Amino acid sequence: MKDFIAETAKPKPKSTINSYRSFGYNLSTAIADIIDNSISANASEIHILYKWDGQKSFISISDNGNGMKLEELVQAMTPGSKDPEEERHEKDLGRFGMGLKTASFSQCKRLTCITKKENYTIIKRCWDIDFINQENEWFLLDFVSDTSFTDTLEKQRSGTLILWEKLDRIVGDAQSNNEAVKNAFYQEMILVREHLSLVFHKFIESKKIKIYFQNEEIEPYNPFLLNLCPKPEMGLPEVFGNVEITYFILPHMSEIGKFDYEKSGGALGWFQQQGFYIYRGDRLLVSGDWLGIDKKRDYAKLARISVNFSNSSDFNWNLDIKKSTATPPIEIRRELSRIAKIAIMKSAKIYNWRGQKTISQIFNSNFEPLWKDEITREGIKKYKINRKHPVIKSLLADNNKLIPKVLKLLEENVPIELILGNQNEDPAFHELEKHSETPNDDLLNLAVELYKIYVQQGIPESLAKQQIMSSTPFNIFPLINDYLK
Repeated sequence: MKDFIAETAKPKPKSTINSYRSFGYNLSTAIADIIDNSISANASEIHILYKWDGQKSFISISDNGNGMKLEELVQAMTPGSKDPEEERHEKDLGRFGMGLKTASFSQCKRLTCITKKENYTIIKRCWDIDFINQENEWFLLDFVSDTSFTDTLEKQRSGTLILWEKLDRIVGDAQSNNEAVKNAFYQEMILVREHLSLVFHKFIESKKIKIYFQNEEIEPYNPFLLNLCPKPEMGLPEVFGNVEITYFILPHMSEIGKFDYEKSGGALGWFQQQGFYIYRGDRLLVSGDWLGIDKKRDYAKLARISVNFSNSSDFNWNLDIKKSTATPPIEIRRELSRIAKIAIMKSAKIYNWRGQKTISQIFNSNFEPLWKDEITREGIKKYKINRKHPVIKSLLADNNKLIPKVLKLLEENVPIELILGNQNEDPAFHELEKHSETPNDDLLNLAVELYKIYVQQGIPESLAKQQIMSSTPFNIFPLINDYLK
């Protein structure tokens, strides 16, 4: 193709560097991208520090990794410095050679990288977007705004510090006394901490790294809640090439208590946390997403599935620059669909055992719920009292004309708005409701009385027991069966 070369078309510095600011990072994903570089550089400790001071606010991410020599530093600061198709070390969390620049520019206009390699002196380089816009040249500066930042590395054998200043995307032109922006800044940093505790939980749990946030060590948040009591059910890991898939079924919320319920729900809550958790080399990419294979449902929210692949499969999974989206290849998607169905059914079995849904619709059993849902001709869902439920059937057998009217009155006045309002305000109102291990006397006496009525009507004893024990709420207490005689 050399014979066809016409011109060399070099991108303009001003327009190009400003376009790097629009890759869709938020503060949490941007800082996580910087930490990826620290892990790839074999760091064991990473420190995130920040200071609010209006337009002089800053964020720094430092590590004790390998550090860089000058040529390595210049390469790291150069956009597109690595070939995406180049084979990577299995611990390398990078891919495109863009993360440091795009993540940083998405949040700030001045990026400074200070680094020290063992047996070398400290060196620094800086990109200042305002300066590039002014000069319209790719001028990499030998500059740091405050020498105190270099002092951090002086005490270390090696390491790197990334400094973000001119935080226009977070701070704007706010002054230091602007309480609204100050509070928003601090709130964003809280979200960063929660994000890092989830994204890097495997690294923290395995003691590979320690991440400090304002000098306080971050605790890992494991989305599979392995520290809960009772412990989640864990499926056997299934391996397909270099992809490992494992499902986890969490215990019912009422089994773990209010404190653990609130803590284990994560930042988004139990409903949003269900689904697949996609890892690349133990680094979380996607959390709580069914990837279009299924949709989020109440009875599926105990199901969480871990999917871990190596960095050699990046292109098969369509990994993006931000490392926040990944699309499974077709052959893996089939396996994910199969395992998802298993996990969802297991979640439904636990969740619906509480009588909160018509289980017969899911499992095609002879179970008789007290309530059933129906869709009217107008497409509206209504809730009906099940006339086949043994207690209701017994009442209707008395031919009391008032009973059908009472049932209809109850059906037409189900307090749906009140229930939904309480659920939205605090799901714990319902989800933490505990069921006793043994039936109370009233329920036990009702079952015995119903059994006697059935037998008096000539129904065989075994069938009478079966009908009672396959209906809500008698089915929850096998002990009742011992009293039916």
